[in-house]
Amino acid sequence: MRQLRAAWARVLGLFTGHRAAADDDLRAELESHLEMETAEFIRRGMSPAEARRQAYLASGGLTQAAEAVRERRSIPWLEGLAADVRFAFRSLRRTPAFTIVVVLTLALGIGANTAIFSVLRGVLLKPLVHRDGDRLVYLRHSSDAPTGASLAFSVPEVRRFRAGAPALGGIAEYSVWFHTLHDIGGESIRVDAGLVTGNFFEVLGLSPVLGRVTDAGDDGAGVPAVMVLTHEFWKERFGGDSGVIGRQVRVDGGSATVIGVLQSAPFFPERVDVLLNMVISPHHTSAMMTEGHTHRMTELLARLAPGASLDQAQVEASTVLARMKAEHKESYDAAANHRVAVIPFKDVLAERAKLTLWLLLGAAAFVLIISAANVVNLTLMRGVRREQEVVVRAALGAGRGRLRRLFLVENLVLTSSGAALGVLLAVGGVRLLTAIVARTSPRANEIALDLVALGFTLLLALLLALLLAVVSALPKEGSMGALVAGARRMTGGPRRHRVQRALVVAQVAVSVVLLAGAGLLTRTMLRLADVDTGYSAAEVLTIPVPLLDPSRFDPATDVLNKERYERMRAEIRALPGVSEVGLGSTMPLRTSILSFDLKVDGKPLDVGQAIPSANLRTANPEYFRAAGIPLIKGREFSSTDIAGSGKVVIINETFAQTFFPNEDPLGKRIAYTGDVLRFTPFDGEWRTIVGVVGNTVDGGLDAKPQLVTFLPFAQEVAVMGGFVIRTSGEAGALTGPVTRIVRRIAPGVPIENVLTITQIKEQSVSPRRLNAALLSSFGILAVLIAAVGIGGVLAFSVSARTTEIGIRMSLGASASQVQRMILREGGLLLGLGLAIGVGAAVVATQAIRGLLFGVAPHDPMTLALVAAAIGVIGLLACWIPARRAARIDPAITMRA
Repeated sequence: MRQLRAAWARVLGLFTGHRAAADDDLRAELESHLEMETAEFIRRGMSPAEARRQAYLASGGLTQAAEAVRERRSIPWLEGLAADVRFAFRSLRRTPAFTIVVVLTLALGIGANTAIFSVLRGVLLKPLVHRDGDRLVYLRHSSDAPTGASLAFSVPEVRRFRAGAPALGGIAEYSVWFHTLHDIGGESIRVDAGLVTGNFFEVLGLSPVLGRVTDAGDDGAGVPAVMVLTHEFWKERFGGDSGVIGRQVRVDGGSATVIGVLQSAPFFPERVDVLLNMVISPHHTSAMMTEGHTHRMTELLARLAPGASLDQAQVEASTVLARMKAEHKESYDAAANHRVAVIPFKDVLAERAKLTLWLLLGAAAFVLIISAANVVNLTLMRGVRREQEVVVRAALGAGRGRLRRLFLVENLVLTSSGAALGVLLAVGGVRLLTAIVARTSPRANEIALDLVALGFTLLLALLLALLLAVVSALPKEGSMGALVAGARRMTGGPRRHRVQRALVVAQVAVSVVLLAGAGLLTRTMLRLADVDTGYSAAEVLTIPVPLLDPSRFDPATDVLNKERYERMRAEIRALPGVSEVGLGSTMPLRTSILSFDLKVDGKPLDVGQAIPSANLRTANPEYFRAAGIPLIKGREFSSTDIAGSGKVVIINETFAQTFFPNEDPLGKRIAYTGDVLRFTPFDGEWRTIVGVVGNTVDGGLDAKPQLVTFLPFAQEVAVMGGFVIRTSGEAGALTGPVTRIVRRIAPGVPIENVLTITQIKEQSVSPRRLNAALLSSFGILAVLIAAVGIGGVLAFSVSARTTEIGIRMSLGASASQVQRMILREGGLLLGLGLAIGVGAAVVATQAIRGLLFGVAPHDPMTLALVAAAIGVIGLLACWIPARRAARIDPAITMRA
């Protein structure tokens, strides 16, 4: 020993000479070079003294080892880091089970969070592509009337806002309309169009990627019709052809010139394919549109004036509306409480997706917490088994900082590997989530796994590595005497056991919260699937057949359309297997866009009561039988209910219960009312109620029943139309024959959304099903990770207590008693986690109240089922180590 110390001093003398101040630094460098080799020899079973000697020899002698240190002095930190990385890979390679479990666990947690963060950033956090997008606002007009959740504005109202709200520096108008484009790829297609004022793109701060956009010169009734393509529609329908600029496109009965392709940007309230100036629609340039105070068809976007605040704009807009209400009392129902809200455009784009995204982010964060807790537990267990190695390093002179760096490098290797695999999982996750978010947010096309998302992943990996490095235990002793203390601590101290158990309890609690949310959404989905839609959906096909020009209510065109509809209906009825063919303006489970105020004969409004309104739909005599809508009272329409005959109407059950709760509604009269009738082909004549039909769910499966009125299709203008076809066989098989009939009789009509009622219902449930499936996946993953955590802690406890268990059994304890002892230990952790988790779930699930239907956030049945499921899985995880403990041979244990 004395010779080794002397040799050590001589080696240090090669470097230090008379500069004693550098001694500590040089000693640390030499020890860093040798300590890993020494630890390796100790692992092979050598004594510490022999291991040190072999390490010196393996390094080519002390002088050569010192020479190697001297060669590294130029960049010692880099060489030391490289050595730590190599050692980390060797160390992790020797424990493949630990490495695989940790990497996979981290990959799931990091991958889920990276995917959700990418979606959340694209929809909620990312700056708008619009110039100064934070200055853009959306004006929402609403009221307390049944159909007043989101009203539009009339053109006279827009003029008043322009004149009386200077905080709104620029106001752009647009109407979401629908048109048919002809000869696009050899077919006619239905498109959602935005009819805009010339300043629309200037206000929004958007630029063309090709050609130009509209300006003030494109406003007015006598200007040419021009069209700007959205970037997505240009790519999808024109293949990104730059030659599209200047092309004439047939639009309904007219044409428009393509003048530009817009940069990719989100639109609200609906996605649009093309944008046209107002002149394309005679209705939008007519006097009734530009002068009618109640003809509200215009959406408003505005840009805050320089120096103006959102609050200032809100006050000014509210003041303008108050003045209009006072000056035009006939245009505003006093009891409806008309109001205007000025909302940041960025917020309104994300409002429908926000709750779902935060829910998924919370679920992913919980999974990451559980994953991190499990990895910390595994690291603590592995740390106990590595204590002898760590103590040897400390005895050889490795300081706490040196050991902490070694742990940090090793954990960085683990977390970076998990992050790399997580990024691969996130790629698929982002694609799935983008498809889901596209249903609720116009910003779905801005979602990307970009450098910011990768930076988020790297940050997560670094934070987890730091956490794991911090929890890794370091010896307090710095000498060889620590070897003995380290051996005594191989089972870990009481503090470490408490940390491990606390982590298991936290994992179980978080799993309960996640599964409770998933359970509530699953029950919501099941309740929605059981909703009675009001339609007998078995083998019913629907096919919308829209008019060629919805902006023109021309009598001659109406006669032609009705003739075409009747020819189509007759030929479809003649197809094999068809039993009924209904013709109506609104397809089943679809919301009607026509809604009017009404009055009931002999039922005056109470003081302060809002004017009621109802959906207006048209139907032929066979419509109700074809759709499977039950007739409750009275009669269906007949062939005598035609133009020129007495005006009749059929109401739904909700209408009857609302206005005629204790009397027979048959023979009573209703009439549509309001100034808006001047702008429609409908009139305010009294109509006699001849029938009552069952309620239908058309505003969404979770929507309340609406007031609905049906008018005879033959008695009114055919503003829209479509067929409801009941068959005796498979309804989907008729899609081809029916489509061919429609295209032959009306070649210019686009054929889209040919679906069965069952398919339409599935479409309405699918977003909630996806939400439930995603949250259930997170919950199941969390439970499995938590089960691994419980089983791992108990397995480690059994391994550490082998001697104790052997002594117990040698003193008479039976295998069943030992098994119950371990099960009690695990059951206590499980019970605490369940109790905390159920309490937390009652509070946390309040956040998803808006996503639920037919089930309360604190639903006892859901909480009980979740607790039972997690309890069973947890007990199974406890049973495996308990069974292992019961099989310990006391004789072998005592001999050991």
